[in-house]
Amino acid sequence: MCSSALANFFIDKAKSEKVTLTNLKLQKLMFIGFGWVYALTEKDLTDGEGFQAWQHGPVLPSIYHQMKRFGDQPISDNAADYDSDENKVYMPVIKSGDTKNILNKVWDIYKSFSAWSLRDLTHESDTPWDKAYDHSKSFSNIDNEEVKKYYIAYIKNLLGKE
Repeated sequence: MCSSALANFFIDKAKSEKVTLTNLKLQKLMFIGFGWVYALTEKDLTDGEGFQAWQHGPVLPSIYHQMKRFGDQPISDNAADYDSDENKVYMPVIKSGDTKNILNKVWDIYKSFSAWSLRDLTHESDTPWDKAYDHSKSFSNIDNEEVKKYYIAYIKNLLGKE
């Protein structure tokens, strides 16, 4: 699993459903999707890259840098990765059915949110971003265990099982 596969899940969903997806919105959907999957399965969909706390919320740097060429315009290309064994560039996808099911639920819930609404969600008090962000630095790493703890509580609350 890699960050590009996580990005491509949301890029493909946006294309197929004709939903506008900017880099800002993609970053927040990836973070929420990562949080749900990590809380429910402990699968690291970033392959160890991890999210960073930037001024406007959680960011996967590798995907941010691939997609920054779109600025605040809709993303039209998939994220690529490089396979050194095969010496080729490819477009990774999520293969696990369970992971797809969780990410589909995240998509269904959050696809209609604006990029800035998702940003505001990730900026709420006591979120993993809030705990990690340091205004004196350009970024800081977001701890996966904080993400897991937050999203376990979040999902339990959604299900009314607190």
